[in-house]
Amino acid sequence: MVTLATIVVIVMAALQYRWSNQVSEATSIRLADSLQMSMINWHLDFFRDFSEICIAMRVDQEIDAPDDWNQYARRFAEWKKTTAHPELVSTMHVIRIDEPRGPDALWLDADALHFEPSNLPLNLAGLRQKLGQAASLATPQGSPGPVSETQNPSSPTPDREFADRFYSGGPLAGWQFESSIPALVRPISHSESAGVDRGNSDPHGREWIVITLNEKMIRDQLLPDLAQRYFRGTEGLDYQVAVVAGNKPARVLYSSDANFGELEVTDADGAMNIFGRLQNEGAASPIHIFHTPSENKGPAASVGITWFPLLGEKGDEEDWRLVVRHRRGGALGAFVADSRRRDLAISFGVLFLLVISIAILIITSTRAQRLAKLQMDFVTAVSHELRTPLTVISSAAENIAHGVVAGKPQLEHYGEVIGNQARKLFEMVEQILLFAAIREGHQHYTLRPIEVAEVLDAALSSTAGLVRAAKFHVEQDVEPNLPQVLGDFSALSQCLQNLITNALKYDSNQRWMGIQARLAEHGLSAKEIQISVSDRGIGINSAELPHIFEPFYRSPSVMAAQIHGTGLGLPLARSIVEAMKGHLTVSSEPGRGSTFTLHLPCLVQTVRQAEEKTTGVVAG
Repeated sequence: MVTLATIVVIVMAALQYRWSNQVSEATSIRLADSLQMSMINWHLDFFRDFSEICIAMRVDQEIDAPDDWNQYARRFAEWKKTTAHPELVSTMHVIRIDEPRGPDALWLDADALHFEPSNLPLNLAGLRQKLGQAASLATPQGSPGPVSETQNPSSPTPDREFADRFYSGGPLAGWQFESSIPALVRPISHSESAGVDRGNSDPHGREWIVITLNEKMIRDQLLPDLAQRYFRGTEGLDYQVAVVAGNKPARVLYSSDANFGELEVTDADGAMNIFGRLQNEGAASPIHIFHTPSENKGPAASVGITWFPLLGEKGDEEDWRLVVRHRRGGALGAFVADSRRRDLAISFGVLFLLVISIAILIITSTRAQRLAKLQMDFVTAVSHELRTPLTVISSAAENIAHGVVAGKPQLEHYGEVIGNQARKLFEMVEQILLFAAIREGHQHYTLRPIEVAEVLDAALSSTAGLVRAAKFHVEQDVEPNLPQVLGDFSALSQCLQNLITNALKYDSNQRWMGIQARLAEHGLSAKEIQISVSDRGIGINSAELPHIFEPFYRSPSVMAAQIHGTGLGLPLARSIVEAMKGHLTVSSEPGRGSTFTLHLPCLVQTVRQAEEKTTGVVAG
């Protein structure tokens, strides 16, 4: 049974560990894919807010006059009425590259809704020089925006296929992004040919529309709204979110938490290049998620990450990056690992409790089996003990009835035999009833001051017949003037009788018994009466000593020697002594005898302790 239980526990532990790993892996993949989709949706909304401006500024060259600048003002007004973020645009300019005289730009007066000549503000002064190199900076017709400088433009990647469909000849054709300002720019076509394709832009344009974005509004309103929309949980943001520009050093455009993103976040759960450029050559996606197994089969493998082409050649210092990290428990990888460790601890804790329960069940079952065996041995012993006196009584009665007994002396002898056997039966029944009463808690003692000498005399007097029949020599050593003890006289006498009977029963032909009573020190200041009953009998093995006070226990050596008994004498003696605030000890050596000692507190000391306790209660 123990072996089977051990095998079951080991198998359960192995399965629990395996299942925990599988659950942890599945949780990691689920969280990673969920985070990746949130980042993709965040990016699509961010891109949509910017692209709406470009779509609103689209001019149909077959219908609209390209020199009618106020048509851009009207379209801008219409965009402000429909957009959710009307403050996203800070200013709008038309920059003239080859203007020989007069102002080099037109500025949109948003209130009057018309363009006025103006000089460029300081933040756009460097942009005019870049736009002058239109031949090298403008994006050729049909060229997709989100292609990385490190990527082969002709490679059929999902990002490029998406960009080909989205940009080529579409409403966003020609628009480019200047990340350092930030601004959206597009060359304005002045082709008078009726066959010009719709949405086409002149790669060598001499005039550019420049839409300057409100970086403060992006930082304080747009990015926080997106973070709340896609990274919010039931109790606020589940993730720390930051948008940083460049990396030498990083410039924090937005951060959900103070100082987050200022330094490189090495344990980020997700990082995305907002411009859609790959973070390193050969990477499958511009999104990096903490759980690598899901990177090649998650949403990013099928959804393109799109952005406007960057104005000119840009290095990593111009990249905008979205960085997220789980708020509770650190990075998601550590959070999942901690959850796995916690689940394993709980599981193995439950398993440990199961092991303890099985162990307790096995121990209880073993003890129950042992107790059942002891009870059967007890029944057998009692039956044997009852049979002997009953046989003697029955035989003596038959001899008397049939006239076998003749004369008064012989009749007196038979009467004494019957009386002794009847007394033995009575004592046995009383012992069993006393044990049952003690076990049920129904035994009550009448405690009173007792003289030690008197209780010893009573016990010896009750067992005098047995001592004479066994031809024992009893040696007494009782100190004079011993203090009284508090106890039940009859019960204490019964306790001593049990010890004396045991000394007679387990003798080894030495026929000697020693009874000693003395005053002894107990602890540092207390005193006690010690009453010892010694014999020179067969003794008790050290392995058996812990069990001799258990009910029904009889050692194998005693049973092999066919010494009669019920196994109740010593348990009863200990119960009686403990009821009188004392205890029973034993010292024994096989072949040399045993000594059982009653330790009883002195009456004077007991009364003093009771008075001190009462005084303390009253004072309290």
